Amino acid sequence: MADTDKAVAKKPPDEGALQRREIIRTIKGPVVTRLLELIPAFAAYDDPYGTILANPDLLHACLTLIKTRRDKFQEFLVDRSGNPVMDDQTPLLCDRSIDQIVAMVVRSGAKAYSDRRWGTAHPSKAAKHPVNPQTKSLLDRLAEIVRGKWGDAEIPKPSATQGDKFYAAIKDHLDFDWQVPLIPYFAEIPIKLINELGRGVTTLRTPEGIAALADIGRHSMDSARKILSDSMMREMLDTQPLAAKGVAFLGKERYEFLHGAVYEKMGDKFWEMCVDCDRLEAMEIQNAKDLEQMADWLHMISGETINQIVKFLQFPQIPIFLGVAQDKLGTEKFSEIFGPPGHKKLIKMFCEKTSRTPLDPNDPDEDLRRRLPDVFGAYLRAPADFEKGL
Repeated sequence: MADTDKAVAKKPPDEGALQRREIIRTIKGPVVTRLLELIPAFAAYDDPYGTILANPDLLHACLTLIKTRRDKFQEFLVDRSGNPVMDDQTPLLCDRSIDQIVAMVVRSGAKAYSDRRWGTAHPSKAAKHPVNPQTKSLLDRLAEIVRGKWGDAEIPKPSATQGDKFYAAIKDHLDFDWQVPLIPYFAEIPIKLINELGRGVTTLRTPEGIAALADIGRHSMDSARKILSDSMMREMLDTQPLAAKGVAFLGKERYEFLHGAVYEKMGDKFWEMCVDCDRLEAMEIQNAKDLEQMADWLHMISGETINQIVKFLQFPQIPIFLGVAQDKLGTEKFSEIFGPPGHKKLIKMFCEKTSRTPLDPNDPDEDLRRRLPDVFGAYLRAPADFEKGL
């Protein structure tokens, strides 16, 4: 027994833990001191480090400052040889890269926020911090959606352990500085749903996207689970969890039809296609061959675009039309016109003009490919005149 005790006593300290402690020491000390020099207002806080860490707006602002004013922090950004590190992937003196340290800080921020929001063993010590009206309004709306569409057992309840439960569910999926402002919104998602999503949480990049996920409700998620195979459910959650609403809308028979028609060509983009129920409704009346011709664009275009294309264009003209349109207009303008909700008048005009274009009967498809850039070019040169039919 004595030998065993000695072996335990001589066990070397965990190197990773030592590195983390040193990183925290550096951040709490010299880095925060530098932040106070750059932003003296932080000195008004009794605990600048703790206050910044627990406030997602402040934490994100500081991470952005360090990224944009790297020169002010360069003395901390050196490798083991003392050489300056100019990228975010090379290990620093602590053997961690900036990307790894940022991930560590983001997770610490989530823990501090959850402790401040729900309280710890001493909830009375939870400090208050201001929330701007716009953020508060959206958070209130999100909380209302969750209360209305998810089971009571899944709604976060203030308790001494709620913060720990939230952090345990979310921490393995927090790696990026852009996630910091989203932490209060993630906190409104039922913990059971966070656990279901897994790394699919990282597909949610806006407060509106998180609200949309909460808005689909438990019924849609459960319906999608009954329709999809286990592997497809996992792929959907990892890729685009908002697709659950569209899968539930389709039902098993129509989902299987669309999956068979276009999934092989679309891959992961199939789930992005399923987010928009109006688009899925338009697809319900189309045949598989027409949809297959649009497969490269189905995740981008609106239901109106699908309807007008099928109405005016011949089968082989569909990919030519969409390909030239995206190439000539650029992806942003293409999405503005042909994506949801889209520009109904222009969609119809482009499709009509294409259908009326006289083509060489010997090679109509190649002739269309040559002529279409002029149609879209005419719009780009004078959008107002084009809409008037001039």
